Amino acid sequence: MELLKIVSSQYKHLFGRREADIEPREISCGSMMKNEPFSFQALYRVEGGSSGIPVSISATCGDLPIAAWRVDHVALSNAFNPCGESGYESDLPGSYPDILMPRPVNPKVERIPTAGASALFETDADNLLNALSTEYQSIWFTVNPDSEVLHAGNYDITVRLHNLAKDENTEKHLMLEIIDAELPEHDSYYTNWFYEDCICDMFGVELYSDAFYEIFDQYIRNMTRHRQNMLLLPAFTPPLDTPVGTERMNVQLTDIEKTDEGWKFGFERMRRFIRHAKSGGIRYFEHCHLFSQWGAKNAPNIYDVSGTRIFGFDTDASCEEYVGFIRAYLTAFLAFAREEGIEDCLVFHLSDEPEEGQLESYRSAHDSVADLLQDKIIADALSGVKFYEEGLITQPIPFMSNVGAFENKCDRFWLYYTGFAVPHCTNRLISNTCARTRVLGLQMYRYRALGFLHWAYNFYYDRLSAGLCDPRTNPCGYKQMPGVTFLAYPFPGGRHLVVPSIREKMMAEAFDDLRALKLLESKIGRDAVLAICEAHLGELSYKTIPDGDTLFLLRGAINEEIKKYI
Repeated sequence: MELLKIVSSQYKHLFGRREADIEPREISCGSMMKNEPFSFQALYRVEGGSSGIPVSISATCGDLPIAAWRVDHVALSNAFNPCGESGYESDLPGSYPDILMPRPVNPKVERIPTAGASALFETDADNLLNALSTEYQSIWFTVNPDSEVLHAGNYDITVRLHNLAKDENTEKHLMLEIIDAELPEHDSYYTNWFYEDCICDMFGVELYSDAFYEIFDQYIRNMTRHRQNMLLLPAFTPPLDTPVGTERMNVQLTDIEKTDEGWKFGFERMRRFIRHAKSGGIRYFEHCHLFSQWGAKNAPNIYDVSGTRIFGFDTDASCEEYVGFIRAYLTAFLAFAREEGIEDCLVFHLSDEPEEGQLESYRSAHDSVADLLQDKIIADALSGVKFYEEGLITQPIPFMSNVGAFENKCDRFWLYYTGFAVPHCTNRLISNTCARTRVLGLQMYRYRALGFLHWAYNFYYDRLSAGLCDPRTNPCGYKQMPGVTFLAYPFPGGRHLVVPSIREKMMAEAFDDLRALKLLESKIGRDAVLAICEAHLGELSYKTIPDGDTLFLLRGAINEEIKKYI
């Protein structure tokens, strides 16, 4: 007997859960705007037999574009719930779903000869399916994965489980309504910092070579498909997660030469980097930090064309030589940015996570370049509101739990979290529920946040950049925090060099939720939108941690309200 269930994107199935434990229950309908994706999952198992039974699963819905992934699990040595909070799938080590392995949405099944017999086989799938009698597994489907503009209407999605051992089929149906409206433009800043050195070490390629850009292009397309629209620009080697007195791989894009006439700069490598990023859908660039992490006391590691380090951890950021250099550089860079057409798409960082006790060193750094950046956005991750009150930053990026200090004093701020287990905050740990990740979109709406920043998209190192950690086999590598440092999985040598995670899908849904809320606000006003949200969730704040069913139903209610004003 084949068992097939259709559940929402908010559900994670952990091995060991029995049928009676599955929450939420099956869904039979869903809705979306014309230009957004809609994701759901097919849970499957086959009763009878103790070994894996070969199956094939497909989904059809007329000519609607659909993509499919097999949901694979990773082994967590630590679920990392030190506060014993809700919003976690479990507190225990174990096997957790996260990796999405691409599959054909309608695999080609053929009868092929085997030893003394013949068998049905998926001939065009890299990731075959073997159903168990003891455990549900999952296929992830996304309608409209590339956010095309589809025709409005009601559609019947047929999901079919084909038992290849018995040549028997089981079907389930999902009614999908595509509402005759489009989400507004994705106008929020969204960035997770990208690490070029991790690509080189994980894939064994030369920095900025053709082989590097083949991988880079796949990462960027995956990134922008899931709503990230900003990329960290490594004009210098970003001064991040590097122990004082040490150096990490030099990934600097700027060619620097000191001549008798002064500093000379070349930007051809940067030009190629930017054009690859833009062709993949990146809209904004955040210039890497001009001064050292945690207070701007020193210069970042900067190298000349010969590879000699000319500034770094031993350089006082306020010294005359470095101030002269950074001013000359910014003058040349801004001219290049105008030429390349990105001048109005830039955000500048001075120092990452300065504390209020480092206000004066940050002030000194700011003042040394303020006139050159006076019409530019300066945004840094920090939690001290004094930096904003004293005019040292135009768009502060406070930690989620510190948003209250900013919301009544600053009308242009972003939000960030590091991924560490901070009580009552949204997070994107592998062990978190989908809803705890996705609720970010509602929280950004509640606080009118302009953007969101996280420090790691593909940080495959351990603490302070030591040791390579393959997240497929060691997803807790960084301080035993599951998934803190990455959203995408690398697959060196595979057909797909990078694949998404469930968490990356949830981040994309968060930003689409935000756009839907903005669309509804244009129809009924902000107060009415918040009232709908709070009718489902209670008081909406950074502490809101909903369950998956509630969040799924809320988005459905938002869509129904939008329909009234079409």
